[in-house]
Amino acid sequence: MSVQYGFLAVLTQGPAYGSQLQNEFLLRAANRRQLNAGQVYSTLDRMAEQGLIESAGETDDGLPLYRLTAAGTEEATGWLTSGPRDARPDWDEMQDQVLVAASLDGADAEAVVADYRAAFAERIRELTHDADSRAVLAANRAAELGARAAIEWLDEVAKALAAHPGALVQPRCPERPRRGRKPAAAVD
Repeated sequence: MSVQYGFLAVLTQGPAYGSQLQNEFLLRAANRRQLNAGQVYSTLDRMAEQGLIESAGETDDGLPLYRLTAAGTEEATGWLTSGPRDARPDWDEMQDQVLVAASLDGADAEAVVADYRAAFAERIRELTHDADSRAVLAANRAAELGARAAIEWLDEVAKALAAHPGALVQPRCPERPRRGRKPAAAVD
């Protein structure tokens, strides 16, 4: 889901085409290594079916442009101003949401960070350390350590945002992303 919300967030900056959304999302969610083109376009199709995006015409060379609908704007705004939608927050989705929100002017990254911190703290409180099963105890310990690591990272992000407001905001990339396969590495 974070790819869909990431695309919605990027579209708050104005219309974009598929590989442009892919590039912008990956620049902002620096924790991600890649998104394949199939995932990009299936996500865009799903977003259109859900009424979150619509056509905004084409680029000069015929690439379809997408823009937010009113429903898409509402979803994007919610994602950029509040934390997890799940009682059990996910590490990768947290990074996507925090980094993308921090990269966009007008988002409330501080609120996103605070909401995630509260969710991970609640997760720690919910864990039981008196289970009968060693496997359950081990799993709960792993969940606790993961939640503590998330809180530590979130605290660092909160300090950075407070010390340097807007430092993570990125303008839209002016360069057009390359299309097609990356060239093969030369073999000596």
